[in-house]
Amino acid sequence: MAIINYVDQKTGENLFKVRVRRFSTEKSGLQIDRRLHGFKTIKEAEKAEKQLILQAERDLVSAESKSCLWKVLVNDWEVAAKTSDIFIRELKSTTVDDYAFVVRAHCGEWDNMHVSEIDRARAWMVLDRVEREISISRRKRLRTAIDAIFKWGFLSGKIKGVQNVPTEGFKSILKEEEKMPEILNLEQIRTLLSYAESVNHPWYPIWALALFTGMRSGELYALEWEHVDFSNKLIYVYRNWTNRHGYGATKGRYWRSVPIESDQVLGFLKEQKLKQGNDKYVLHHFNLWTKGEAAKILREFCVGSGLPSVKFHTLRACFATQLIRDSVAPAVVMKICGWKDLKTMQRYIRLAGIEVKGATQGLKLLPEREVMGRVVSLFGKE
Repeated sequence: MAIINYVDQKTGENLFKVRVRRFSTEKSGLQIDRRLHGFKTIKEAEKAEKQLILQAERDLVSAESKSCLWKVLVNDWEVAAKTSDIFIRELKSTTVDDYAFVVRAHCGEWDNMHVSEIDRARAWMVLDRVEREISISRRKRLRTAIDAIFKWGFLSGKIKGVQNVPTEGFKSILKEEEKMPEILNLEQIRTLLSYAESVNHPWYPIWALALFTGMRSGELYALEWEHVDFSNKLIYVYRNWTNRHGYGATKGRYWRSVPIESDQVLGFLKEQKLKQGNDKYVLHHFNLWTKGEAAKILREFCVGSGLPSVKFHTLRACFATQLIRDSVAPAVVMKICGWKDLKTMQRYIRLAGIEVKGATQGLKLLPEREVMGRVVSLFGKE
């Protein structure tokens, strides 16, 4: 607070001016600065000063009750998420980057709005608009990102005047068409393996072990001989590798065992052991595998072999589907493959067709003679 005497440059008159400043103890950098001038007497200046004090304090309370700008909240959340903030569950750096990117890409209209102004109507308008612009997976990521940022804002005290996440209650009216998953049948699997072996393709051992065990690409990359128990005929899977983060836990973050009871699998592994010599890893780490090109290599080979073009992860689906067709219980397949989500398992049950197998066996719609006549004609008899 200050009352200062000054001389008017135009009139030469002796006057007084008042300045009042108030600083926030809750928000760093927030201050209210109010000024008035032109008072002829000190009493007038003192009276104005009291009014300015009241006005500045009211303005400060009002400013403190407002949440920060949306763009500031997003920036603060991004920094906090990468520094293990106690109010944020642990997220991978890549996930934080994805969330921040998708929010900035689709919620830019909120940047200069106070978070308290982003109500349900504004949030739903954004979610409704992107339904026609982006894929369902990206829409889900956007909503998850908005929710995560708002929840952190509540817990950290960055958001005031808002009680609920504005996306709450929104329901999508568009559903993405379910696509038939990539898969190879048993004949195609055998063709893939036999041809790859016959041409001595360097990736043959990798593809073979993927089809024998259902392990993910990163799990195969990280597999060491010490994890292979020949005595008990088991592979212990507890490590994974990605070209972003290197070695770490499996996707489900828990270990599992994969049986290797088949003579084919045991024989293959023993041959591989001889080839690898003293190398601690079961499979050779090709440079393209390290760079994350496993899917590309397999697709190129499939196209050249006259097989359906499939990605590397499809080999895992082939393994699961064949087990189910061989009457292995789905619960056992889930344990071997490391799935916790029954929805994932249900896809492979549908692919295997075990739920509907035999349903049409007794279906007879044509007269018996007509059916037999058609069957006979197929074999070239009159």
